[in-house]
Amino acid sequence: MLLACCGLQACGLAGTEGRQTIAGGLQSEMRDIRLQMVREIGDASARRPEQCHVVPLGVRACGGPRDYLIYSSAISDERKLEELARQYAEAEEKYNRVTGAASTCTHVMPPQVRLDKGKCTGGER
Repeated sequence: MLLACCGLQACGLAGTEGRQTIAGGLQSEMRDIRLQMVREIGDASARRPEQCHVVPLGVRACGGPRDYLIYSSAISDERKLEELARQYAEAEEKYNRVTGAASTCTHVMPPQVRLDKGKCTGGER
């Protein structure tokens, strides 16, 4: 990935400037991965409700996913999405450590997915 090392001294960087450099790189990596996920999801079109799914996105500082993305197994490669989600979570976990991030410790529930006019969409959480 973009940043193979996550230890500040292993990268030859120390202090606030080093953490900011690493954090910026991780943010860029997360943006790139999310863009890949959005492209893979496309318009989330489906023919049957059982083709609609969610994939967790990220890791909150207190644990658990930050959010969920809705996709259709009819058009998306589930293994690819799961791998991208894993990479995103790993990058965000590093980001949280480097920045000392904090978050609320409430659990974010996945949305209820449904098929609406040929598209997978989310309902209440």
